[in-house]
Amino acid sequence: MTFVGIESVVYAARDMKKSKRFFSDWGLKKIKDGKSGTVFETKIGSQIVLRPKDAKDLPRAAAAGVDFREVVWGVSSKRDLAAIKRELAPDHDLRIDKDGTIHTTDPNGFGIGFRVWKHKRSLKPTRAGVNTPGNRERINEVSRFYERAHPIRIGHIVFFTPDMKATEDFYKKRLGFTVSDRYAGGAGVFLRYAAESDHHNMFLINRPAGKPELQHLAFEVADIHEVFGGGMHFDKCGWQIEVGPGRHPISSAYFWYFRNPCGGAVEYFCDSDYVTADWKPTAYRINRFSEWHMAEGIRVADDDKEKKRPAMAAT
Repeated sequence: MTFVGIESVVYAARDMKKSKRFFSDWGLKKIKDGKSGTVFETKIGSQIVLRPKDAKDLPRAAAAGVDFREVVWGVSSKRDLAAIKRELAPDHDLRIDKDGTIHTTDPNGFGIGFRVWKHKRSLKPTRAGVNTPGNRERINEVSRFYERAHPIRIGHIVFFTPDMKATEDFYKKRLGFTVSDRYAGGAGVFLRYAAESDHHNMFLINRPAGKPELQHLAFEVADIHEVFGGGMHFDKCGWQIEVGPGRHPISSAYFWYFRNPCGGAVEYFCDSDYVTADWKPTAYRINRFSEWHMAEGIRVADDDKEKKRPAMAAT
């Protein structure tokens, strides 16, 4: 199975007008708008699909009150779709569209789909010169400035899951995902869909006593200057900051998060680690700042009993 990227994400919008303004302000291009829903896309074509909350053909919610409905993973060819069908058909209900797109659910009840990728895979690389002590790359030239952001692609998706083991096993054993890093004690795991890839395309966070839910969706932009420009513009548009700007201790990416009216958060990010089959996963110990953009932090199964947490360190 050869995965290319996140092809699309589907939301059931409680307030279509507000949700459309949100993703327009976010910097996505509106390519379709009608009674059945609205579609936005990034620069390479990965899509956000907004559907009215009462649309009859929406994928089912994983739990009551969850507006996220489906993530569709792009694959390289019809041969990949056939391999996924053979793998999942024996124990999953599959719905297959005329174009071959496969729809089903993961162990949490999250809608997942698989579709042959028909968009661009990348853009022509550009790099702004950086001046550091002893290395001056940008000479007689001002640095880039962005009035707002225009995301390149959907980079990764993050879920809260009440059954970490079953979910991790499904994506690894059934779909071939690989572990990049994890938090010790089953608190969270970073997964990528190829041996050579961004640090993670999916992050699973343990929520043993809670419902399955989307935590955030991440959009890659060109550089730190676009993170700043996008975040400042979006803040001025009146949308609520979740946290940021900042930089993650795991994956190294710069970030800026905002609350999403469709549930969870959205993230501008850039400069994430890129890893290969030679990458060695680390099990990180946790503290309350391990994923400090999360109000409830990273939790382990006995978190309510264990009030003192160790400092984050590689083990």
